[in-house]
Amino acid sequence: MKALPKYAALGLCGLLFVSTTACGNQNSGSSGGSKQGPVTITVGTWDGAQEQAQLQQIINKINAQHKGVFQIKDVNVPSNYDQKLKTELAAGTAPDMFYLTDGEASTYAQDGAILNLDPYLKKYKDKDLVANTSAYYPSTLQNDKYDGSYYALPWIGQPTVMYYNPKLFKEAGLPEPTANWTWQDFLKDCQAIKQKTGAYGFLLANGWPPVYDFIWSFGGDLWNSTMTKSTFDSPQTVQALTFLQTLVKDKLVPTQAELTNVNIEDLFRQGKVAMFMGGAADGNYDAQGFTAKVQVLPKGVKQVTDLGIDDMAINSHTKVDKDLVFQAYMALLDATDHWKVVPPVKKYAANLEQLEVSDAPGGHTPKDRIQPILTSMKIARVYEQPKDPTKMQNVANVLANDVYEPLLLGTSTPEQIASKTQSDLDAAIK
Repeated sequence: MKALPKYAALGLCGLLFVSTTACGNQNSGSSGGSKQGPVTITVGTWDGAQEQAQLQQIINKINAQHKGVFQIKDVNVPSNYDQKLKTELAAGTAPDMFYLTDGEASTYAQDGAILNLDPYLKKYKDKDLVANTSAYYPSTLQNDKYDGSYYALPWIGQPTVMYYNPKLFKEAGLPEPTANWTWQDFLKDCQAIKQKTGAYGFLLANGWPPVYDFIWSFGGDLWNSTMTKSTFDSPQTVQALTFLQTLVKDKLVPTQAELTNVNIEDLFRQGKVAMFMGGAADGNYDAQGFTAKVQVLPKGVKQVTDLGIDDMAINSHTKVDKDLVFQAYMALLDATDHWKVVPPVKKYAANLEQLEVSDAPGGHTPKDRIQPILTSMKIARVYEQPKDPTKMQNVANVLANDVYEPLLLGTSTPEQIASKTQSDLDAAIK
């Protein structure tokens, strides 16, 4: 499943009031003018073991191509990444480049921790596609600017899609979902699958899938246009919550007790659930007795999905020549755009079939997934959240406690949930 947003507090203000000399990168191995061989440029990542091994293979290829100029070194931190990065930035020991969760760039830029990319984008935009911001899906760049300038670029733009088990659809005598299906079609499919096969129609857990996917689709929103007041208590939001409540009441989703201490994706892989919403790169190729397919999310008032993005930035206090670091930055962005589904660069996304995917049959994304994924990129929307890390966490807590829990346990009506959530969201962002 696509990773849920990281809400760890950054707390950079006050920690970065150190001199440029003290804040220089101590991990880089050499400075830009070294005559001792290629410069080592470090990159901070959070990948787990499998992805880290894949990334290392990619870095090895980059290093072979630039062996006389620079060598990229992966500094992998698979847990407590945000906290360690914050500490290293304060101490002046952070990597030359590093991953950022989307939405964090403005906070790091405000604290002077990451490099203004505009001069380098201007210099290289005609030389390398990843340096040309007009080549990207506009939505993937939404949170990469601060004070009018770019401070980060995305290395993956992953829309949420609907995974489904074609075997269960066939057993229930149902046609497979089409790109034009609606939430009512979806509900009828869930009901038929439960009745005819005994499997649950859908996966719904505390925190997943994002409730705003349903709210947006039914025409509602969490905030007004300036994010100064919540609009959660709207008829459209109540309609979306009522729809989700129907799935729970009609027992079309597993109970919360059944989801305790299990990987909810495993229920899908085991054929116990017909559908679940996940990121376009989630895979689920290793299902038992079937190969998962994907489709765009159903339509409500509109057809929309959320877009998960991860960014990469450059340490503004790197001791390595910044132009050289930017060259390594471009090389790594370009390589990850040929690795991750979905590349945020439109031209690379158009060749999705050619991207190597380690756990896919034949090593590539199945052809029948490509159009639903690309369509999802076109309708994808970035979830807006407060820039302040504490407020981010406050909002996350409200959604978990006020929306998911009472909805899944049936302890409140949709109207009660909407009213209380709006009040608490307003309080969370004050």
